Amino acid sequence: MDYTSSMTRSTSTVDDATTGDVAPTIKARDDVDGCGCLECRNIETVTTRRTVLDALVWSLRLFRSHPSIVAFAGMGILANRLLETNSINTLPTPAIGVFDAITAFTFLFLIRAYVGTIVAGALTGDTVTIRDGLHRSITRIPALIGVIVLFILSVMTIPFLVSLPLLVLIAVVPGNPVEIVGFPVAGAVGVIVVTVPFLLLLFKFWFAPEACVVGRYAPVEALRISWRITTNYRGKFVLILVIAIGTAISFYLPTYLPDMGTKLAWLHPVLRVISASFGEFLSIVWASAYAHIYVQEVVS
Repeated sequence: MDYTSSMTRSTSTVDDATTGDVAPTIKARDDVDGCGCLECRNIETVTTRRTVLDALVWSLRLFRSHPSIVAFAGMGILANRLLETNSINTLPTPAIGVFDAITAFTFLFLIRAYVGTIVAGALTGDTVTIRDGLHRSITRIPALIGVIVLFILSVMTIPFLVSLPLLVLIAVVPGNPVEIVGFPVAGAVGVIVVTVPFLLLLFKFWFAPEACVVGRYAPVEALRISWRITTNYRGKFVLILVIAIGTAISFYLPTYLPDMGTKLAWLHPVLRVISASFGEFLSIVWASAYAHIYVQEVVS
């Protein structure tokens, strides 16, 4: 690496070091102080050229060199399996609810944040220790909660605004609208008004956790970055959804099929545990791919 590159990276590292956070921060090119080219950020060109499948294969190799990811994922999966059994029923009901919420947040966001931090270090050539990864993940908890709150508020507000003209029309038109158009049509319209905006927002804000953790953006800025990424990455992101949905179906469907006879009845709970655990581990692999895609997009 040349002198200019070293100076650029050291400047950004000093800002992180003042807060005790030495994990790499990868922002969009427009938000970088100084040169934001690949060389100055120590990101190889091959990183920007990997396909979705290449990113998944790369993630599996990453897990071999960072067993802490597998260990933390295993702890989260084990906690989820315990919640599905009678192992914690001796605790008071409020305690079970709190434990359930903490476990869900940890698995869905904190482990994803840890994986994203490790991915950022691997793509920039920085050594990210377990302590560094945990520090970044924990310190970004308030921002992650802010992202979740903003997403929930948008999901609650936007469908209402979309349906507002329809509600006004219903109030103006005399008679019962359900009787006029029929219940199936009215029900379908109601589902579309609620479901379509939710799916659209879920799609547009998918990379907000990575922007929040890897880019250290504030919640509003993280949503903005995610919106831009999904706009530029629309075609490939559809491929991601198709593969992810297909994978989920292939692993979860067998556990919900009717038992094929008394001799195979004992396999049903075993298959449920195996498929659920493997599906959750696969979601961690996808989390690594999401972080890789985030880096690809913001540095391009």
